[in-house]
Amino acid sequence: MSYKTILVQLGNKRRADAILEPAVDLASRFNAHLIGLYVQATVPVPALPLPFASSVLEKLAAQELAASSAVEEVFSRATAGAALTPEWRLLKLAKADVTSLVVGHARSADLVVAGQTDPDWDMSPVFDFPERLALECGRPVLVVPHVVRHRRIGRNVAVAWKPTREAARAAFDALPLLKRAETVHILEMGEDDLGPGTLRADISIATALGRHGIKPIVHSSSASGLDIGSALLSRLADLGADLLVMGAYGRSRMRELIFGGATREIARHMTVPTLFSH
Repeated sequence: MSYKTILVQLGNKRRADAILEPAVDLASRFNAHLIGLYVQATVPVPALPLPFASSVLEKLAAQELAASSAVEEVFSRATAGAALTPEWRLLKLAKADVTSLVVGHARSADLVVAGQTDPDWDMSPVFDFPERLALECGRPVLVVPHVVRHRRIGRNVAVAWKPTREAARAAFDALPLLKRAETVHILEMGEDDLGPGTLRADISIATALGRHGIKPIVHSSSASGLDIGSALLSRLADLGADLLVMGAYGRSRMRELIFGGATREIARHMTVPTLFSH
């Protein structure tokens, strides 16, 4: 198993280097095809001529062209000489939903890399949507935090485990990384209402990973649904993990948006790159 097609979504030039660093490193390690994806907004032409409209539209178009060219330059510089096959993919957007456009391209990748939502970027509400990517593209999505640079990841990996479909998807989607890791931790964040006979991580997922040559260290603890996100962040710091693997939205997304939850807590406050699967 390997990641042979990696797609990295790029938008803000200020953050492009930080998002590209782990993407380029992973693509180099797996000798993969790395797609740099950028969505360029096209300026709509008004139905009726307006005073000064043409000059304003030309200025906006020139600004958008300069922005996309600047990000392309960052991508070209980051991939130059790396052991990968680079591809720059520029998408021009008129009326389509940005997320749907990116999701369509992401579905044919083995791994998608995106930046964490950046509260300091005024275009973030339009071009930052890592959680929707994880929910809708059907592929594992590696989300890179905007607070600290993370060039090389995957040496010390933590896998958040509960006996759910999403957690299982995440653990097995991460196999290429887990097999190359120096240390793998299984963080079994159980809840008090787990029924009798439920398999614990040390005799289920850890055994399954062991058949792939992985020898995980199991850490079991209990936490209520609203505390799991904070407990995970604390554990990551204790273990010095450089990557978290977890299922996204085991509860409904609407429930987490209203009441909070582990996915939302990690997405907002992540300290290390996080591989989400849904």
